[in-house]
Amino acid sequence: MDVLRKFIPYFKFVKPVRIQFALGIVFGVLFSLTSGFGIPLMIETAFPILFGNPDQAPDWLIRLVDQYFKDDIDGGFLILCSMMIPFMMAIRAMAGWANGFFMNYTGFYLIQKMQKQIFSKIQVLPYSFFKENKTGEITASILAYPEQIKRVIVDMSNDIVKQPLTLFAALGFIIYKSTTSDSFFVAFIGFLSIPILVFPIRMIGNYLSKRSMQIVQLGEALTSWVIETVQSPIEIRSFNLEGRQKKHFFETLDRIFKFTVKSVRTSLLITPSIEFVSSIGFGLALYLGVQNGMSQGEFLALFIALYMAYGPIKRLGQMHGLIKQIEPPLDRVDRILNLEESVKSPEDPIKITKPIKGFIEFKDVSFEYEPDIPVLKSVNISVGRADPLAIVGDSGSGKSSLVNLLMRLYDPYAGVIEIDGIDLRKYCLRDLRDQISYVPQMPLLFNCSAFENIRIGRSEASDDEVFNATKRANAYDFIKNLPNGFDTIIGEKGNLLSGGQKQRIAIARALLKDAPIMIFDEATSALDESKSQDIIKNITEDRDKTILFISHDTEVIKNFTRTIHI
Repeated sequence: MDVLRKFIPYFKFVKPVRIQFALGIVFGVLFSLTSGFGIPLMIETAFPILFGNPDQAPDWLIRLVDQYFKDDIDGGFLILCSMMIPFMMAIRAMAGWANGFFMNYTGFYLIQKMQKQIFSKIQVLPYSFFKENKTGEITASILAYPEQIKRVIVDMSNDIVKQPLTLFAALGFIIYKSTTSDSFFVAFIGFLSIPILVFPIRMIGNYLSKRSMQIVQLGEALTSWVIETVQSPIEIRSFNLEGRQKKHFFETLDRIFKFTVKSVRTSLLITPSIEFVSSIGFGLALYLGVQNGMSQGEFLALFIALYMAYGPIKRLGQMHGLIKQIEPPLDRVDRILNLEESVKSPEDPIKITKPIKGFIEFKDVSFEYEPDIPVLKSVNISVGRADPLAIVGDSGSGKSSLVNLLMRLYDPYAGVIEIDGIDLRKYCLRDLRDQISYVPQMPLLFNCSAFENIRIGRSEASDDEVFNATKRANAYDFIKNLPNGFDTIIGEKGNLLSGGQKQRIAIARALLKDAPIMIFDEATSALDESKSQDIIKNITEDRDKTILFISHDTEVIKNFTRTIHI
């Protein structure tokens, strides 16, 4: 039940398709009634009249037959009964189809919405989330796990109404007959062994949950390994790591195969367990029924009703196993959806309706990624327009951490950062980042044209503005010489370009954004000194911007009038 409760929040997405959901339930009820109650009732009531045993038929049916068919039992009444069987089966079939269609429609819609919610949530999670979680786990949570959960929710949506009602309808008929026939009641006692099935089903479910967690963890690790391998072809070949990569990949696959086979082997025990225990109960019912004078018609009705009850019991057992298998992926998705946004806009933010002046102050700022391991300690820095600031320091000294704090990818644990005299944490997060152009050392370019990659900086920019930005970034000439010029698709992460070309496109993108604050974090590290100095000159000549240029190379920032060492 605890696992089932975890699915409840996802049913809030059913509201837009509540009509389809309601129709699915209605048809499920109709299917259940025709399966578990209709056919056994017909066998119990009408068949005795057809086979010459009217004394075993209920009085109300005998009166109806006498009134409308009189002596025409082998004619009109037989034809009616013969037609009723395919009629009820047709209703059952149509109800089953409609139930399946509408419940699947609801289930697929629900999961699509869930995938959208997960993806949207990840867009607002703090930067630390991506540092602390593997790429494989994040990717699987967006794409793979919703697909697995969909299988459960669709099946449950399709069966959670239909199967219990079929079972209850069949049991309702048996209980009804047990109150009118002592032999029927005694025979039914033989089926009280069915609750024994709870124990093996529960044990199997717990085992499947354990194995599923192992498979999930290995699958996430494998996905991360594949992503690293695909993204690191140069490193792998330069260090001759092909054999190492293959060995780890094969070993992980083998472990997943082993656990999957064990999981399947165990899950397949559910149906045989139910069938075996049910057969014991059926044999006992046969013995007790005959010993207590049960008629053939009564036993046939009992057999059909129990047959109708057997399917739901087996299916519910399979559902239990499936739910336990999906519990680990569900926990992963729940964790993301319920994860707190540690860096977010205040409830009543200060909105930025016009470009800021861009005066930045770090006041006694201290920061650490891990407890008791400070990265920045009591930092005091101020910078404003027309006063470009170069920040220089060794690798790992905390230069990039200053940028992360300024963009509110993290918040300091002590001190305050102000822009125009206002604490960053009081601004709307989106408005704040709109005021900053940022170029990292390893910029990410998208798998689209060079022109589109630059225009991401400001989607409404004109073509001429894009071209001017590339000229300032010393990128115009090399882009024009690409096979299709500015329309050249530059590949995933810009892998068709050199490191210096990637940096220049990223710089052009930042210049096009034209934000009041511009941050360049080792932005020219892949360029030769002359190109680097040309770009720095073009950047710093803009006196209306607040510019921070970060580098570990003192030669690169030699022409800056203000330099801070960290």
